[in-house]
Amino acid sequence: MHQQENSRFRETILIINDNPKSLKLLTELLSTQGYKVEIATNSKQVLETIHFILPDLILLEVKMPDIDGYQICEILKRNERTCNIPVIFISALDGVMDKIKAFTVGGVDYITQPFELIEILARIENQLRLRSLQQELQQQNARLQLLLKTTHAISEASDFESALEVILAEICQTMNWDFGEAWIPNQDNTMLRFSRGWYASNSSNGALPLTLKFRQQHQIITFSSHPGFLERVFSSQQAEWLEDISQEQYSVSICSEIAEKIGIKSALGIPIILERKVLTILVFFHKICRSLDQNSMELVNGVATQLGGLIQRKKAELALKKANQDLQVIASLDSLTSLANRRKFDEYFHQKWEQLRQEKQPLSLIICDVDYFKYYNDYYGHPEGDQCLKKVAQAISKVVIFPTDLVCRYGGEEFGIILPNTNLDEALRRAELIRREIKNLHISHAYSKTSTYVTVSLGVSSIIPNFQLSPRTLLIDADQSLYKAKEQGRNCVVAHINRCVC
Repeated sequence: MHQQENSRFRETILIINDNPKSLKLLTELLSTQGYKVEIATNSKQVLETIHFILPDLILLEVKMPDIDGYQICEILKRNERTCNIPVIFISALDGVMDKIKAFTVGGVDYITQPFELIEILARIENQLRLRSLQQELQQQNARLQLLLKTTHAISEASDFESALEVILAEICQTMNWDFGEAWIPNQDNTMLRFSRGWYASNSSNGALPLTLKFRQQHQIITFSSHPGFLERVFSSQQAEWLEDISQEQYSVSICSEIAEKIGIKSALGIPIILERKVLTILVFFHKICRSLDQNSMELVNGVATQLGGLIQRKKAELALKKANQDLQVIASLDSLTSLANRRKFDEYFHQKWEQLRQEKQPLSLIICDVDYFKYYNDYYGHPEGDQCLKKVAQAISKVVIFPTDLVCRYGGEEFGIILPNTNLDEALRRAELIRREIKNLHISHAYSKTSTYVTVSLGVSSIIPNFQLSPRTLLIDADQSLYKAKEQGRNCVVAHINRCVC
């Protein structure tokens, strides 16, 4: 491999070896490939080196002057700071038990001497690649945990600002930021309103009283002609990092005086974007001038993307829910009369039957049929027939006024009226009111054998639902009563007990 091809390698490799010849050979080889090399010739130097520099990989000789490589490896694996650093053993010992012991104490590979330089490079690159993937997996896991928490927060929150509060707290805690705030653009996109949200990542610091006071403020800033930090983030729709906010010409926040008292030094602004519009800007602060952490940037960006996407999904869910509700309404309505349809009738009837069975209260039913409606259609035509049914539906609705009652178009020219908590006498009274209301419409009916106007016949039944009876019983009784009303000359009300009101 050429050095230019491997200039990307900036990993640090610690060589633990007391053999000058091996040290020289390995150092030249790794340096040529772009690695940073550190050397330790005994266990004391090892501990001193890792105290100041954490290597990305360790090449460890088994035979060492004070303690052997196996013992050194055990010490490294017991240390929380070094336990995850891959250790490759290099030794002239090639016995099976030597190799087993190396892996037992925590080694990831074992190279026997004499060795090939190409082989060593290949093994080192392989282990570094594996470590990089492991670290990436850990970072992804941390990102996933944070995203899960924020997603749950958004789902459970009653409103957008409440979700932002939890998100700010979670990010500050996870990323070890000292404070966080959220700015929400006004509708005209010319102003940003300060949202609830200053959070201390460590409540033991002396700034907690200030933090609580700051958290309660809602402020407004107007974009100036010289864009400041928030304005730039808003306009560019890109995250911006301020390593030292004292270098910012214009204040980062409207509460800069309090920020100065608390001792804020650096800031990161992240826009949350939906459909090319900035929904809010998350700003995170630290009390030291820290350099940009790319992993932190990616993590917060991931949360911002998730937040924007989740809001989009929630909007879609709400729209879908609304559409489903509209469809349910449409599916439950008769398109001609705008009354409930037969499907809604059956659903509501069985629902009330079960409810009143438990409450031991009466349920009454009226079935209303327009007399000689076929003749009306044949003579006046179907458009006029439709208008007639609409007027009949309106007349019935005037009488049936209680919120628990339900008027339905039961069939072609039949209407069903469900009357919960209504006894037979009241149901008969209501049925008679319906009959009179429709007759008084004075809708001409030249071919009716009962009257010169449109009339209706009504069958009434009433019962207290119980386990011994089927819901069909009430339907059958009302239908039989309607049949008897027609037998008795129509334009009348008949109850199941054969009482007739004309």
